[in-house]
Amino acid sequence: MPRASAKLQFFLDQNVPDSIGKYLQRRGHSVLRLRHHIPPDSPDPLVGMTALKAGRILISWDKDFNGQRFQQDRFAQLSRVALSGHGPELLPAVKEHAEVIEFQLQRIPRNGRMVVHVKIGQVRFRTK
Repeated sequence: MPRASAKLQFFLDQNVPDSIGKYLQRRGHSVLRLRHHIPPDSPDPLVGMTALKAGRILISWDKDFNGQRFQQDRFAQLSRVALSGHGPELLPAVKEHAEVIEFQLQRIPRNGRMVVHVKIGQVRFRTK
C-alpha cells in the first residue's frame, strides 16, 4: 500500500467507521477520534470547532453537515471530507480515491479550506 508523501491530520466524527481511521493511519496520517476528545452526540458546530481548533481535517458521514451554519466566518478554514453511501461502501470509497484526496488536501491554500465529497466511483473537491 503506497504511503502518503506528507502526513495529514484528521479528526473523525463519531459515526465514521474505525476502519477508515485505521486505514488512514496505515497510510501515515495522524487520526483523532471524536470520542476521545468531546462527548458523543456533540452538536455539529462543536464537532466542527473542535476539529478547526485542533488544526485537523474533519471526516464526517453526516448529510446535515452541509448546512448553512458551516458557511459562517468562524468555519471559514474548516476543511472536511464528507463521506457518502452505505456503511460497507465507505472504506472502499476512501481507498479508491485515497491518492487524489491526499494530493489535493496537501495543497489547501493558506487560510483556505477544501471540502471533499467521497463515494464509490466519485470524488469532488470544492475550495473556498
